[in-house]
Amino acid sequence: MDSNQARIIELLREVHLIAFKEIERLNMRIVELESQHRHSVEKPIVKPIGTIPPAINPATPIPPSPPKPEMLNEHQVAEYLNMSVASVRRWRLFRKGPMFVKIGSAVRYKYGDLETWLNSCPGLR
Repeated sequence: MDSNQARIIELLREVHLIAFKEIERLNMRIVELESQHRHSVEKPIVKPIGTIPPAINPATPIPPSPPKPEMLNEHQVAEYLNMSVASVRRWRLFRKGPMFVKIGSAVRYKYGDLETWLNSCPGLR
């Protein structure tokens, strides 16, 4: 390998590193903007005063809720949180979201870990 080829390889490595740093910066900016948007959209829930709740007929049984799955994939987590799958993947990339388990190439989230992470979020208290 001559010196020109070595120099080209060195320059390509530098460009590659710069590109990865820029992608990381842009992903962090996206997370920041999503957070700002989420906070600006949140409005306090105002309950009407003086309304009487409907009477519950004791003879009508309340149907049991369906069992919650023990493990969720990233699409189910995104649907549960009403977020995009890209956000869930970005959280996993930056280790910011709920804990996950890799089974081969499959990514799964335990329902309990998801609830624990959700309860630890400062905006939900």
